[in-house]
Amino acid sequence: MKFGLKKEDRKYKDTNPEELNFNIPKEEKIIEEIQEKEFNPWDYIRVVNVRGEPEYQAQPDEKVIIAHRGNPILGNKHPMLKNTMKERERVIAEYQKDLNEDLAINGPISLTLKDIAKDIIENKQKIALACFCSPCDCHAQTLIPAIMDIIEKINLKKVNKIKI
Repeated sequence: MKFGLKKEDRKYKDTNPEELNFNIPKEEKIIEEIQEKEFNPWDYIRVVNVRGEPEYQAQPDEKVIIAHRGNPILGNKHPMLKNTMKERERVIAEYQKDLNEDLAINGPISLTLKDIAKDIIENKQKIALACFCSPCDCHAQTLIPAIMDIIEKINLKKVNKIKI
């Protein structure tokens, strides 16, 4: 038995997508698409040094969020016992465990990262996570992928709300 659509059932076959009216003027639709393509959240967040060389410090257009031990939520609670790379890797790994546990229960770190993600998405706000470690490896670097995951989830929710 052969299955196929009759010619009269193919009412959208020859439809030009540009002719469809979605109640958005063509120019506005193009502008929105360009803005969406140009927005890359990875360009809106970085880790900077609280002090030191100017190239490692925050820029005037960046919102500075303290990520060192002085911040009771984002600061790394695991002190370095020696000033070695191996020790630095250990405390970053310990912080990553804390971060994963917090994200799993939607804890205070998670809520703070959601606020940062919303600021990036809604306001196109550049963020500088400030710590004393930068430019060396830093626990604050583990926050960036977590923020990007949150941004991705927020964007997926927006897309799913739009879909019919």
